Amino acid sequence: MNLKKLMQFNNPPRKIKNNMTTTHLKKSMGSSPSRLALLFIALVFACLGIRQSARAGYTVTLQEVGFDVVATGSGAIDLTGLTFVSHSPFLLYPVIVPSAATIRGLIGRPDLYSGASGPTSFGNGHGTSFFGSGSGDMVGIEGGHTLIVPGGYVSGTFLSGSATYSGTIASLGVTPGTYVWAWGTGANQNFTLQIPVPPPGPPVAITNPATLIASFSAKLNGSVNPHGLPTSVYFQYGTTNSYGLTTAPQSRTGNTFLNVSAHISGLTASTTYHFRIVTTNSAGTTYGSDETFTTLPPTGFPIVTTKPATNVATSAATLNGLLDPHGLTTRVYFQYGTTTNYGHHTAVQSQTGNTFRNIAANIVGLARNTTYHFRIVATNSVGTRHGNDRTFTTQ
Repeated sequence: MNLKKLMQFNNPPRKIKNNMTTTHLKKSMGSSPSRLALLFIALVFACLGIRQSARAGYTVTLQEVGFDVVATGSGAIDLTGLTFVSHSPFLLYPVIVPSAATIRGLIGRPDLYSGASGPTSFGNGHGTSFFGSGSGDMVGIEGGHTLIVPGGYVSGTFLSGSATYSGTIASLGVTPGTYVWAWGTGANQNFTLQIPVPPPGPPVAITNPATLIASFSAKLNGSVNPHGLPTSVYFQYGTTNSYGLTTAPQSRTGNTFLNVSAHISGLTASTTYHFRIVTTNSAGTTYGSDETFTTLPPTGFPIVTTKPATNVATSAATLNGLLDPHGLTTRVYFQYGTTTNYGHHTAVQSQTGNTFRNIAANIVGLARNTTYHFRIVATNSVGTRHGNDRTFTTQ
């Protein structure tokens, strides 16, 4: 950078030392200062903080506020290097899609510019929107490469805005960190997203539907965000919403949502049960919502689910499924073939009882680079049930 450009950072010129301005210093060196003198001036400017950051741009910060996440942004944007795509013909709404590197606030028809480059995601969430709160200018990044600015935006104009999203940092699926999308190296040629690690707090608990519901057993499910503190989690369950029974406590840590499950047995057939997840850490206790499930009768049709194939090779594979014989002796096997007519089946296995168990069968002699269909089939004295159709492709 030459002396003339360096001097243009501030007007009027600042004093350097003993009331000597940069203009005075230039005169004292003569009309053709040496490179060493120029370097000295540049160093002085840098030390005084006169030189501005070339990476200012527009910055958005996501922070938890109560049970919401607030996005606050401000800065100026230099559109040089970007390509105008269009003025949005339809309304764009507030949304965060971390898995697609998208964040925008407010509601409006902004201008879209392509050419930004940066992270393709900032988490694994699939999107959320909240329409009740927002102010200022609509600015955002879409898909990790398209910049969103207010309609008719003049390059270099200062912008600011905020939007509120329902949830927590964890529930939105964002990962704390700093993410930058840029389209040049000059001042204001970037969009920055800052996601600080949220402060510790009470855990967040969600009760999810029960699965593997049999006559005398079931699997209870939920998810917990420990909120940065060691957290104890368990389920309450019973035939009323007073519960009365609990599962063994489990420990979880971290700042993201984690799945939690517990198998329970000794239930009564054909009975409705209530359950909920309970989480506790040093900041407090949180209860999930009450959910219900109804156990199966003592006997009945077999219950089956086809699971993905494994160990898929050029001419072999392992077929997998899930079976509850439902209290009766049950014959179970797999059908498979290159169409949904199948045409082949594995050896028959015999199962009995009232709990879910994994069923597997190895098959060989398959054609290379070929897609196969398969499903699990189970028969007892009450009747036959077919699992859902699945496919795999040999190598």
